[in-house]
Order: sequence, then structure tokens, then C-alpha cells
Amino acid sequence: MAFLFGKKKKKAADLADLDIPSFSAAVINLLGKLRNPEISINELAAELELDPGLHIRVLKMVNSSAFGLSRKVSSIKHAVNLLGRGRLESLVLSVTVKNRLAASPQAAWFDMREFWKTASRQAAIARILATTLHPDTQSDVFTIGLLQNMAIPVLANREGDRYRTLYQHWQTEEIDLAEQERQLFGTDHAILGAQMAEHWGFPDSLIAGIGEHHEYENQAIPLSVRIAALMKENQGEDIAESLSLQAAELFNLKYKQLLPLIEDALEQSTELSEALS
Repeated sequence: MAFLFGKKKKKAADLADLDIPSFSAAVINLLGKLRNPEISINELAAELELDPGLHIRVLKMVNSSAFGLSRKVSSIKHAVNLLGRGRLESLVLSVTVKNRLAASPQAAWFDMREFWKTASRQAAIARILATTLHPDTQSDVFTIGLLQNMAIPVLANREGDRYRTLYQHWQTEEIDLAEQERQLFGTDHAILGAQMAEHWGFPDSLIAGIGEHHEYENQAIPLSVRIAALMKENQGEDIAESLSLQAAELFNLKYKQLLPLIEDALEQSTELSEALS
């Protein structure tokens, strides 16, 4: 499903001075076949199985409880049949982005393992809240939740200690990270993330979701995405409680209904985080 996101223009991020890795020819070829209805399921499965690392990680993600399937997927062919091309494409994109960022220059202070742990929590929260808030968007919001902050490590590497100071301040204080990024660096991680997604040929709905996930008052953005965007790395042991309280106050929801859903999502996210590691 394509979301009807707002079309508000933002200042474009400049990718020219950033080390944004390209997708491999094999991944580009695979994505092209996933988008081509003339390509058979058997051929798609065979193409994906040529890359053992990608194929194994995709299966691990599909079979993690955070993804929400009621039964295990036994093979890539099974995954294509069960999920459809669009959802499988989103998984391939997610795994590929994770691999590309891991292979890119990284700021020494930035903990990528903790970053993907948080991203896994955001994906799980977005999906499980979507089952209640807007069930027809579960597959897209899972991917948006996972990749919505993918530009943060890129900014951390480019801006060095200046970004470290801002990022650590955001972890402990109630500040608008995107607004502060724009003031200091002329862009923010949401704008840059959308530019990266467009550069990599993401579907329009994912580009929009990544680019607008911090626009909390925009009713066009799925509510589960906006709630997942509230998540930070260092929220302590009471993370489910604090996140539920914040979401309830910000979006006029019922805390007692949110809390068990977010608790379940956090528990499910551990398996997803391990699949990505």
C-alpha cells in the first residue's frame, strides 16, 4: 500500500560530500527482477540464493518474531510465495542497507551494534502497533521503522565530535534532534535518509516514510511510525513505560493499551537484532 504522505518541500541533502556506498551489481540485478512481474518465482529464488549471506539474513529476518508471521519460512521460494515481491524487496533493501553501512567509514565513538539494536526495536514497535492502529500498513512500517534513522551514522562520521555532542545531548534531553541537526549542519537525518533511499531506488512510500518520520503532527504519516520515532538508545530499564507515556501524551492515546503492545515489541525485537548482527 502506498501512503498518502504530505508533499512538503524540504531542503535537499547534498550527497556529493558524503561517502554513500552503492549497491552491488548483483543486488541491483536482484531488485530489478523482484520488480519485474515477468520473472518467475523459481528464478527469483535462484537469484537470491546466489548470495548466501543475503539469502540467510533475509530468512532470519522473516523468521524473527518481530516480523510477525504465524509460521516459519523454510526457503526463499517459500518466502516469495508467502510474502509477495514487494515485502521481499523491502527485506532485501533492509539487509543490503545494513551491509552497506557496515562497510562504510564509521565514527569511532558511534556504537553501530547499539544503533541496530535500537532500529530493531523501532521496527518491531512500528509493526506491532500497526496491527492495532492501521493493520493494512504492517509491512511498510516495519521497514520504515528499521531504516528511518539510517542517515545518523553517516552524519556521525561526517561531522565528528560536533555530532557526538549533539547526539549524546539528544539521548538524555528532550530536544528535537532533526531541528538541531538542521541548525548545525544544514540538513537532518530524515532529509538525508530520504535522499539516500531515493539514491538507492527505494519505493516512494518508503522514501516518504523515512523522510517524514519526525513530523509528529502530520496525520498522513502512519501513527505507528511516529511513535517508533520517539525511541532512543539510552532510555533505561523502564523503556516501555516511558515510551508508552510519551506516546499517550503526544498522540492522545491510552497508556494502558500502548504499554503491553510496546512491551511485546521490545521482547520480539531481540531476535530481529540478532538476525541483523
